[in-house]
Amino acid sequence: ESGLLEMKQTGLIDRVIDALGLEDSNDKFTPSEGAPLVKNADGDPASGHFSYSSVVGMLLYLSGHSRPDIAYAVNCCARYMFCPKSNHEKAIKRIGRYLKLTRDRGLVLNPSADKSKLDCYPDADFAGMYGHEIAADPACAKSRTGFVITFADCPVLWVSKLQTETALSTMEAEIIALAHSCRELFPIMDMTKSLSEALSLPIEGTTMNVSIHEDNAGALVLAEKLPPEYTPRSKYYAVKTHWFREEIHKRGITLVKIDTVEQLGDMFTKGLPKATFEYLRKKLMGW
Repeated sequence: ESGLLEMKQTGLIDRVIDALGLEDSNDKFTPSEGAPLVKNADGDPASGHFSYSSVVGMLLYLSGHSRPDIAYAVNCCARYMFCPKSNHEKAIKRIGRYLKLTRDRGLVLNPSADKSKLDCYPDADFAGMYGHEIAADPACAKSRTGFVITFADCPVLWVSKLQTETALSTMEAEIIALAHSCRELFPIMDMTKSLSEALSLPIEGTTMNVSIHEDNAGALVLAEKLPPEYTPRSKYYAVKTHWFREEIHKRGITLVKIDTVEQLGDMFTKGLPKATFEYLRKKLMGW
């Protein structure tokens, strides 16, 4: 009656805990450590006490459907699915201990009164593994994209992944993340408009309240400029940003400066301290 819905996958969580042998283990309050999970090529080999790839597969399904709070940690572990080391097993067991603590919780969907409200929260972690990984590994210089898209304040899509190109600045990493999020946001806008027409809902494309919440000042300035304008430090990558900057203006999307502590995308780019993680989880998951 209230419209509130909680999506749970307790059966799958139980399978993960059983596969990892964590029935009597201690709990963890966060799914990942603050330091990034590195390749550790010369580290101790995996013990093989459980099927690493099988557990990662279950966690990917879980994180993609009802538990966005573990998306970052799971993506980090998935990168080493075919060459796991002891530290990767430790990281995946930490996720299991966190799930054991939060076994009975899921994604709470509690739609706001504004059914025409679409929000996107893109963020990036610039070269997050640099200094932690071996310098000869090109992946250590990659930045991470993370974002979540909400409809009526309910999460509908979230992403955490390494960027395929090497950004040379925080601003460039944020622009790459912004462009990636727009590639997902625009089709959702089109689908929402089509569904509203088919179901006779009071949502029109011209009146949709769509906002992109960005916490990087430089990325915000560039995104608000109409092509072919660019900022002095963005001229070498301005061309590939033209399409989404044009679409932002064409579709009437509002770009909003947001405080970093309120940036939901932060959950998908790095391991956060307990207090910060729980604050953003409350805003994202409803608990």
